[in-house]
Amino acid sequence: MSKPNKLSILKSKKLWPFKGLLTILLLCGFSASISSNSTRRPFIAYDFIRMDLNYLESFNDTVLYPFYRKLEKLSHLKEGHVQVLHLGDSHIQADLFSGWVRQRFYEDPRFGMSGRGFIFPFKAAKTNNPYNYRVNKIGEWKGQRCSISYHKSDWGLAGITASTTDAFAKISVNVNVDSLYNYEGDRIDVYYPVNDKTQYTPVIQSLSNNAKLINLDKHDQYISFKFDKEIGNFRLSFRKENKEQNQFTLRGFNVKDDKHEGLSYSSVGVNGAKATSFLRCKQLSKEIEALQPDLVILSLGTNDAFVPPFLPNVFHQKYADLIDAFQKVQPNLPILITTPGDNFRNSRYINKDNSIAVEKLYQIAKDKHLSLWDFYQVMGGLSSIQYWSEKSMTSKDKVHLNRRGYQYQGELLYRAIINDYDKFASSH
Repeated sequence: MSKPNKLSILKSKKLWPFKGLLTILLLCGFSASISSNSTRRPFIAYDFIRMDLNYLESFNDTVLYPFYRKLEKLSHLKEGHVQVLHLGDSHIQADLFSGWVRQRFYEDPRFGMSGRGFIFPFKAAKTNNPYNYRVNKIGEWKGQRCSISYHKSDWGLAGITASTTDAFAKISVNVNVDSLYNYEGDRIDVYYPVNDKTQYTPVIQSLSNNAKLINLDKHDQYISFKFDKEIGNFRLSFRKENKEQNQFTLRGFNVKDDKHEGLSYSSVGVNGAKATSFLRCKQLSKEIEALQPDLVILSLGTNDAFVPPFLPNVFHQKYADLIDAFQKVQPNLPILITTPGDNFRNSRYINKDNSIAVEKLYQIAKDKHLSLWDFYQVMGGLSSIQYWSEKSMTSKDKVHLNRRGYQYQGELLYRAIINDYDKFASSH
């Protein structure tokens, strides 16, 4: 049976017609290709959810193969470190959507974990922090976001910085808060302008055990602190070693576990971000090159299409430019685009521009030979945000989902990815 043509459905702008009835499916019953570990978790498939469209559409059949090959090696030989990087806007900053995908991957016994991955201490920048790691700060810190036009900073892949001129300022991070899993790592990479002589010298200290620093490596984009055992609670402080040093600008941490093979799922979002926002991040390409992700997931477009007038051709060009920035440093980097979901303007007015944005994302995926997950159609299409609201899965603004809604979205994306991988694994 051939897959439904999602783009033709999108252009017809027809909403999945039924409402109210739901079917309870076990993951093992929904798809034979879902891995056996998933059978523990029941799933409610509401009738307005287009489960028949919940798959990855690749405009180059082999675009995700490098990522899948590394997963397969990890699964069969228990060798290698696999890194996923999920970038986006406020839907990602809270890490409810992406956090659920991470959790589902970590539940799969085939892969295992390898540290928490790249994180940013959002609280230090005076914005909302993900629920699953705690941040505390001492001293005065100033946050700068790439999504705010009058903010200026030397941003990297996080699209946000926290800076201070206080040599006694500190940031502590605990990556094991409100989490079912141990996200510790034996290596902490501190991303900042390493070659700027005015930057204080960073110091990382373990707060969770008596781990000892055994090695320190300086790279162009970060300094790596290697410990003799895994740590999950650490503190950043500074040394002022000369008169030139008078500030520090933090771009993020990467919590890595070099001792254990496995997968790390990093996610960084910026409230209000558009495709143009990340184009302001001059260190983006260099930090992507430093991080070397095996898969990049891009979840942008909501803010681009939310405030009228929406300029489709400008959106297309800027998003394509962002893809070019990734492919410039990693030409064969597997990239998965997720489309923005349906939403209402001012909580009650239908937003038809999202469907236009989705069409543009299809064009970009086709032109750039990428993979795409069409959440807009999977969630039900135009006006489906109302159905999600009736099932208590949205915030009051009917733009954002709530915790339950984001976890539901994460489950859908996880299924689409793991189904696609299982098909690859069974045929190669």
